Amino acid sequence: MNLIRGKGRHQNRFLFLICVGFLILGLECGKKAPPVAPKATVPPAVKDLKAEVMGDKVRLTWSVPKKGNEVFDGLESFGVYKYESHSSVEMCPGCPIPFEHFLDIKLDDPKPARVEGDRIVCHDKIEADYRYAYKVVVYHKSGGASTDSNIVFYPNNE
Repeated sequence: MNLIRGKGRHQNRFLFLICVGFLILGLECGKKAPPVAPKATVPPAVKDLKAEVMGDKVRLTWSVPKKGNEVFDGLESFGVYKYESHSSVEMCPGCPIPFEHFLDIKLDDPKPARVEGDRIVCHDKIEADYRYAYKVVVYHKSGGASTDSNIVFYPNNE
């Protein structure tokens, strides 16, 4: 008789522990779903990046993205990215261009760039025996980033 009663106690303890475990797991805080980042507004990409060589400098210009006739609301800055390699280095056909961050241009204080009408203008020093490629990414105050702009090359025979 003691054996049966002892066995029942162990089963009761086991069931009690199982129930407590389910209660602990079921009473966790928060919503039962993967975390979701706050929504970020994705600004429109620059589509008209241009490069003009002026002596030993390249002048980069592009339009500030608009929605209708107004500047797209919430734009914060532009990231300018640059690729530079000696002309003797062969580029891999079809391989992505290894851009590096070159410059941040804030709309409220664009230095060292400047605003001319609805266009941003900045300059970069270039060397004759080198190849260059540039692109621009637009950043929104909410943390969103546009897709890459068109890519411009110097010399432009790429």
